[in-house]
Amino acid sequence: MPEIGHPESYYSEQVRRADKMSNPHAREANKVGQYITLGLDAHLEWEKRLRYFQHALRAHCQPPPMSRDEVWSFYAELANMVRRYCGTEALKLASNQDDLWAAQVKGGMSRERLKNEATLFFHRIMGFREQRPEHFNEEDWEQLRIIRNQWV
Repeated sequence: MPEIGHPESYYSEQVRRADKMSNPHAREANKVGQYITLGLDAHLEWEKRLRYFQHALRAHCQPPPMSRDEVWSFYAELANMVRRYCGTEALKLASNQDDLWAAQVKGGMSRERLKNEATLFFHRIMGFREQRPEHFNEEDWEQLRIIRNQWV
């Protein structure tokens, strides 16, 4: 599995090495590491971060056709890694917002006044459907739903 948190130049070098060694699996793993790292940038809006996680899943977590079971397992673990990081980041955002809203309620604001803001926030983070999107694992999705249901 790739190491997370390196500068983009590190991943570029690792991808070049993997290409030079004709190792497509190492190439894809390092691309996943690169896109996860980009998705962890808290200075970016959630939508941009989410696009990095989704790109990693779509473009770099797909095993080649007719692969052995070990290769399928490797790519499944890469995809799970992306989902774990994506879910962790979404839960951080939701938890921080939950704390802010709780402080506002404690200060006297009604929950009803926060409902529209909460609805928009959770649509941004979770989307508009009730089904779990591909970029979240089941556990993180359920935690997000619990937090959302307190406010919406």
